[in-house]
Amino acid sequence: PGLLLVPDFPDGGEPSAERLRRQRVCLERLGRPAAPTDVRGTVQVLGGPGLKEVTVRYTFNEWLSFVDVPAAPLPPDPPAERYGFTLCVPPSLREGSALHFAIRYRSAQGEFWDNNGGRNYTLRCCGCPGGGPAPPAAAPP
Repeated sequence: PGLLLVPDFPDGGEPSAERLRRQRVCLERLGRPAAPTDVRGTVQVLGGPGLKEVTVRYTFNEWLSFVDVPAAPLPPDPPAERYGFTLCVPPSLREGSALHFAIRYRSAQGEFWDNNGGRNYTLRCCGCPGGGPAPPAAAPP
């Protein structure tokens, strides 16, 4: 209780057509605010014919281990296809911890990543104002 996952990267808004064309996959947006129990978001991919797979790779331990979760197709927004994802966050996450993630798109055209320009996307676990126990009431004068 009282913790939030706060993006540690600038919110660039909607991915640009140029960025999508160059990378073929882009983080579209994260749900706000990210709760300490799960992180939800959407991804845009520059689709093509054939089978496609979109996954989000994430870690809580600086990449000592990681989890790949599939993203599910959403209604398209031409020329891009859209996918939604949910990352489950362990209850043991503490203030100061970080969740790092990157997005992978595989298709007949190859494998493509959106890893925030090589820095990965990072969410920091922070205390939120008003999220903890109420302060003791002041004694009347």
